[in-house]
This record gives sequence, C-alpha cells and structure tokens, in this order.
Amino acid sequence: MRLVALGLRNLARNRRRSAISLAIVAVGTAALLLTAGFISFSFDGLKEALIHGGLGHLEVVSAGALAGREPGALDRSLRQGLVDWRAIQATLEALPHVEAAAATLQVMGMASLPDGDPVSFVGLGVEPERERRMGFSVRLLEGIDLRPAAPAEGEDAVLLGRGLASALGARPGSVVTLLALNADGMLNALDVQVAGVFTTGVADLDTRFLKLHLASARRLLQTELVSDLIVGLDRTERTAELRAAVERAFADHAQPLAVTTWEERASFYGQVRNLYLGVFAFLGSIVFVLVVLACSNTLVMAVMERVRELGTLRAIGTSGGQLAVMLLAEALWLGLLGGLAGDVLGAGTIALLNALDLKLPPPPGAVSPIDLQLAYVPEAFAGAVVLMVVVLGLAALAPIAKVMRLKIVEALGHV
Repeated sequence: MRLVALGLRNLARNRRRSAISLAIVAVGTAALLLTAGFISFSFDGLKEALIHGGLGHLEVVSAGALAGREPGALDRSLRQGLVDWRAIQATLEALPHVEAAAATLQVMGMASLPDGDPVSFVGLGVEPERERRMGFSVRLLEGIDLRPAAPAEGEDAVLLGRGLASALGARPGSVVTLLALNADGMLNALDVQVAGVFTTGVADLDTRFLKLHLASARRLLQTELVSDLIVGLDRTERTAELRAAVERAFADHAQPLAVTTWEERASFYGQVRNLYLGVFAFLGSIVFVLVVLACSNTLVMAVMERVRELGTLRAIGTSGGQLAVMLLAEALWLGLLGGLAGDVLGAGTIALLNALDLKLPPPPGAVSPIDLQLAYVPEAFAGAVVLMVVVLGLAALAPIAKVMRLKIVEALGHV
C-alpha cells in the first residue's frame, strides 16, 4: 500500500506532464462514451421506429405463408391467409403484456383517378384502433388519419404515400379507384376517398404505398382471410418471453401457425447494428493505440528524468520488483483518475449536445432528418474507466522493463 500511495504522490511531482497525460486519457474516455451513446441511441431509436412503424413485436402467420415468403417480399398468396383469425386474435389479446393484436391484409394492384393514368401500388389493410393501442405512428402531411370504426360500403377511405399521391395527382378529398385481383384471380375495383397523405420515412416506399381500413381491403379482395396478426407488447424486452407463450398457445392449432419476432423480419436492423459495431470497434482501437503510445511515452520520460533517483533507491536496498510496483501504481492511478475525469467530461458533453437539439441529414433513401441525440450508457461509463486502467497498465510495461534492466552504478552516474 505504501508503494501505491507513493505512486500517486509521484504524479504530483511533475504537474504539467501529469496534466497532459490525464487530459489524453480523459479525452479518450469521453470519445468512447460519446460513440457508445450515439450508437446506443441509434439502436434504440431504430428498433422502436421499426416496431411502432408497423412491424410490431410479434407476427402470427400461417406456416404455409412463412415457408413461401421471399426475403423482403410484400406480396403473399391470399389462399395462405389466416382462417379463424378472430379467434386467434382474441386468444392473443387475452395473454398478459399484450397491448393488441391487429389483423392486416396485404394488397397489390393499380390505382387511378377518374381521368388519370393508373399507377401500381402496394397497400396494407389495417385496424386503426388497434394500431393506436400499440402506439403505431402515422406521419401525416395532409388530411386526417383513418377512422377507427370500419367504414360502411361506399364510404371507404385511404391514406396515400406522398410519392404515390404525387404520381396520381391526388390530394385529400380526391376519389381514387383501386383495382386488384381477388383470391380467385378475378379483377375487382373499389372507389375510395383520400383521407390524407403521409410518409413512411422511406422515399422509395412512399412512391407505391397506401393504407386503408381492413374492412375496405377485404371488400376489395373479396376475402374473409387476413395476411397476419401483428402483436404489440407493453415492453420490447418481453418479446422472447411472449413468443414462447404464443407458440405454446397455438401448438395444436388446426391451421399450422408460425410466430416471428420483429428482429427476424427487420433484416435492415441487423445490418445497421453490425455496421455500427464495426465502426465502434475501429474507433475504439484507434483510441486504444493513441492512449497507449502517448502514455507510454510519458511514463518512459518520467523514468529517464529519475534515473539517478531510481539508482539511489536500488542502492539503499529497494528491489527492482518494488520499483516496478511503484511505476505500475503511477500508471494505474493515471488511468483511474483520467478515466473518472473522462466520465465527467463525457457526461457533460452528452448533456450539452442533447440540449442543442441538433439534426443530422436524412440517411440514404429517407426523407426526414434525424435527431442527434446521445444516450447515457451506465455500462460504458464503468467499462471505460476499467479499460483505461488496463490500457495504462499496458503502457507501463515499457518503462517497467527499462527499470528492471537498470544497473545501479550506471544509474548513479547518469547525468
């Protein structure tokens, strides 16, 4: 303990050099915390945006539809839809932690104004009331959202993506004719009034996407089936738990069912996550190398300036091992104090950036800017301090090796 305390006291002997080293460690720590905060906020934001943008936490679908699904495909045979979906829906909503189970029906076809050119569309029939219970968001640009109640025949409404509305020349109040093939391959038409124009946040999808009430979609496709049931939970952390519960509840169902999670459906999330983790590892390795080199140089210089002092200590009986412990203690104190200072600096910088309410340009393919927000990651604050202590311990290896090779006679004669 005496050598550890002596190592701390030695840091105060050359305050300028120690301050520079502490600043290097603190800035390196803060850089890691900012990167971790940005990545954590981005992961959480993207995850919740995907879930509340329409994916939900779980999807219940027929096993046949899942087996024939292509990655990223939106169209699915109507003959593979859920048959007794109302009973399935009631069972799902009786489970604990389930906010709602919304039925959806996927539609593809052509849309046109009375005197306009037809434009292809990809549509989704939804239950607005259940979507709102699950916290699903609709970014309206014009008009109003779909009404919760099922529309009567002749009162069907639709929400058009911004690009699709522009291609059709439609706006709220316009009447659009939708054409689609039903399960028997027969063409059917439905006149719908444009309730509003919205954006999905993805420019390419906006050029083809529309939403209408589930009752309207079933009327257009002349079917009693639905494509799937989207399940929303009270907490995302319960996804795995509820998936197992749903699988148990429908293990012996007459129509084989499959349950998928939001993460299995959102391959984009996994790709972004892997990219960000790679960036974090790359930046972390750069910080690691810079801190090791800078602090190792500082510690070596400290040894070179104290050669005669170290030689005197050896001459009066201090062993090389004791000197090594003292130098290691200096390095570890430097890492600990610098890491703690970096935590304070990182926390202050995160608070400042969040208060500035900065915006980043839209990512490729998106239409809206994203907030520059950083999350506080408690594990990162503790881990960064531990990492810096380890890094400084490694940086001390070179000066310790030099001290262990020090000869007393040469050290006492060093100028």
